[in-house]
Amino acid sequence: MFETIKKAKEIGVLILERLSEYIELIKISVEIQGRNFKRRLIGYVVITFLSVLSLVFAGVAVIVTFWDTPYRVVSAWGIVAFYALTAFVVYFATPGQTDSVSAFDTVRDELQQDIKLMKDIV
Repeated sequence: MFETIKKAKEIGVLILERLSEYIELIKISVEIQGRNFKRRLIGYVVITFLSVLSLVFAGVAVIVTFWDTPYRVVSAWGIVAFYALTAFVVYFATPGQTDSVSAFDTVRDELQQDIKLMKDIV
């Protein structure tokens, strides 16, 4: 009975010592996730803006090229169809992209190691 109490006391001390480390790991993980999200968001916004801008100017260039020909209307509607088809293909071809590695994996691994250690003590 005294051995069980001694083991429980050791586990309690270990948990108290590691608690501040867990909190620090969680804070660092949240900060890393926030930075990654901001970088990714800024990158997506810039890419989207420049892509839309380039597509608009490419469409205008094609229409201007065919302006004095009988194919002016056909070229304008062809550009519209191209944009719609491209949007359709991109929407269905790109799966939801997520990072396979999360910053919280470190916290989970540390918790699993401590649980294993506690099981070994008991």
